[in-house]
Amino acid sequence: MLKKDLHGLTYSEVEDMLPNWILTNYNDGHHDFEIITGNSFQMKNLVKKICIEYGFHATDNFKGNTGSLIVGIKNI
Repeated sequence: MLKKDLHGLTYSEVEDMLPNWILTNYNDGHHDFEIITGNSFQMKNLVKKICIEYGFHATDNFKGNTGSLIVGIKNI
């Protein structure tokens, strides 16, 4: 599982960078990711919003780092 740490990035930087990072890595054959957000409710919501816009889902990581989200492709 690929990991991306968003610590130190602004919301604007995440909006600009994250969609391309997810899509590029998905197209390279990676289908699940751990996005480290910290415990910021706003950052988690931003990541979830971006994922939905691009056909992915993001869920809280209840089995590991609570300051991260697990992202994968939506099942149709």
